[in-house]
Amino acid sequence: MLVFKLAVLAFVAAVLSLALKKDQPAYAFLVSVCAVGGVLVIVIQQIRPVMEWLQALAGAFSGKEISCLLRVLGIAIVAQLTSDICKEAGMSAAATATELCGRICALFQALPLLQDLLDSYAGYLQ
Repeated sequence: MLVFKLAVLAFVAAVLSLALKKDQPAYAFLVSVCAVGGVLVIVIQQIRPVMEWLQALAGAFSGKEISCLLRVLGIAIVAQLTSDICKEAGMSAAATATELCGRICALFQALPLLQDLLDSYAGYLQ
């Protein structure tokens, strides 16, 4: 049911934004940003059980792996959201640069995990 509520919110925001875009483009952008904010608030409330599960899972590992994955996931979400906002504002070059920056930052955050994986693999081969 939550997906349908989010879909209705997005649809209403899209129709309202399209109606306002011709006469009041600033208000159309504001409606889009508010709709995204509302969806994010709802989604963040739904993430709590997943975060509790990840914390329980982190107890089984050293914690370094889970925290690294969470940082990469956070970077990916923030970069995608920022890119989408830039695209909505008509700034496609800034959106592309944001996506690229997000990918590079996620790669740099994942390097320690990749190094541990390669060390494990090298130890297995010996």
